[in-house]
Amino acid sequence: MRWTVITISAMALVSAAFVGPARAAKSKMGCEIGSEIWDASQGKCVPGKHTKKSTKKAKKDG
Repeated sequence: MRWTVITISAMALVSAAFVGPARAAKSKMGCEIGSEIWDASQGKCVPGKHTKKSTKKAKKDG
C-alpha cells in the first residue's frame, strides 16, 4: 500500500513538471505572445503578429 501511494505521488509530480512549461506565455490581455494580438474593435484576441515600423520608414511617412 505504501509503495502504491509513493508511486502515484511520484507520477503526479513528474507529470506536473512536464505540463507546467508547456503552457504558452500570455500577454496582459490574455493573448498568446508571438501568435495572437488584441483587436480592440472585436474585443478579443485574433491570430497575427505585431509589426513595428522601422525608424526610417516612420520618418518617411510622417
